[in-house]
Amino acid sequence: MNEQLIVKNFGPIKDATVDFKKVTVFIGPTGGGKSTLAKLAAVLRDVDFYAQQNGPEYLFDYYSLEDYFNSSSALELSRGRYKVKAKGRRITYDHNTRRLINSQVKQATQVFNKQSTDKIPELAKTIRATAKSTELVSTEIDEIVENIKSITDTLIHETSLEILKLVFSKIFFYKHPVYIPSERIFVSALNNSWAGLMRDDIGLPAPLLTFANNYAQIRSEVNALHLPMFDVKYIHRKDEDFIEIKNNKKLINLHNAASGIQSVAPLLVLIEHLAKSNEQAQSFIIEEPELNLYPTTQQGLLNWLVEKCTTGENDLTITTHSPYILSHLNLLLYAYQVAERHPDRADDVAKIVPRESWINPKEFAAYHVEGQKENGVHSIVNPETGLISYNDLDALAGNSATEFDQLLDINAGLEAE
Repeated sequence: MNEQLIVKNFGPIKDATVDFKKVTVFIGPTGGGKSTLAKLAAVLRDVDFYAQQNGPEYLFDYYSLEDYFNSSSALELSRGRYKVKAKGRRITYDHNTRRLINSQVKQATQVFNKQSTDKIPELAKTIRATAKSTELVSTEIDEIVENIKSITDTLIHETSLEILKLVFSKIFFYKHPVYIPSERIFVSALNNSWAGLMRDDIGLPAPLLTFANNYAQIRSEVNALHLPMFDVKYIHRKDEDFIEIKNNKKLINLHNAASGIQSVAPLLVLIEHLAKSNEQAQSFIIEEPELNLYPTTQQGLLNWLVEKCTTGENDLTITTHSPYILSHLNLLLYAYQVAERHPDRADDVAKIVPRESWINPKEFAAYHVEGQKENGVHSIVNPETGLISYNDLDALAGNSATEFDQLLDINAGLEAE
């Protein structure tokens, strides 16, 4: 994956250059711009940004980014030979990108149009033969044939739009990124009330409603799923969601389960379903996976996410506040390195860290995001070790250790007196 996002003067981001990898992580203080970068990746990876009739501003509104523009805002996304820019809300392409896109769209559209046009005489012939037995006059037959042609032309136009979307989905791999917002715990808490909330349009965030709707549609297809980080089982039965605990015959309604399970279960069910698709690569963007979770459970969840969300051409982007997430990412990175250096000991490594969760350092990026500061968005990966810098880990863990040492010094001084 070779994708770079450049952001200038957009909301909380003053100046940032981010290289996205198979696994990309943003950490930083509240309001620093982590979610802004994640949402911009979702906007610029979505085929609707380039091909929809409503214009690109729709997706900025969808992710609540519409107020982040100013006169000097500039966005740029490049992937391999393709580069797209957004100055304000206007999309532009460099010459090579436009040429490549137009060529693919033109060729694909010509093939489809020829196939559709070839079918019109056959339709007309069938209509005329049928019309003889229904006593239609010639003018009425001609009108029907013309109507059929008009409908076919409309279909050609609409399908051309779909062709354009398919071209962009091949360029950027995805059709629509899977954005999973931090408010996801509401999905379990409100149980089956989502249909009414969406019908009444009560103003909940659009990504949350989309997540809830997607989950509601696919949960019956999953039916049962082991949640290893909790050692419980999710069960969907008769349009209800339950949790099964070992050695407990009575099922618990999901909305009565622990908050961590409520937050994680819909997330895992949706990803389990989508990750199995071989038709289209998936871009998973997850806000704060650590919500409501004990540190060791955060680590178990991260193992699961890396395994499920990075198969094939899929990729994973997360925003986080948790230094435990960063520490565990280092473990997954180091497991890959040890196994690569000592292939004969790979099985021993896998006994400690599941093989499916190893991360190739070449396919990993992590950034500290404090967007309004000078150099506020910077990589925290040590280029020599391929791991997250331990200096950065210590800094992100806060000053509590230093402050504790200071208290020890004071205490020692008091005792000395």
